Amino acid sequence: MTKALVSARAASEDIDSYAWLWVLPLPGGQFRVALVEIAKNLVDEDACFGEESINTRYLKVVGDVDQVDAAALEAGVDPSELEAPWHNDFPL
Repeated sequence: MTKALVSARAASEDIDSYAWLWVLPLPGGQFRVALVEIAKNLVDEDACFGEESINTRYLKVVGDVDQVDAAALEAGVDPSELEAPWHNDFPL
């Protein structure tokens, strides 16, 4: 696991949305691990959108990088799939 922003595709609960697990490094060495869903039309059209358009299904802040894998598994995502966001079309 890297200490950079990483993400992985995830199964969406909504057929009109895409889902990703997003791991964001925070100040102080912690990590925000969130499973988010975003409407397909926003992603497909490369639209500009804000947090009000993101459905967060899972959210956990972990104390260090060693706890990220456990949080990913808890969210239902294989931690080995975490990679740089541009490899899985995570909308930055």
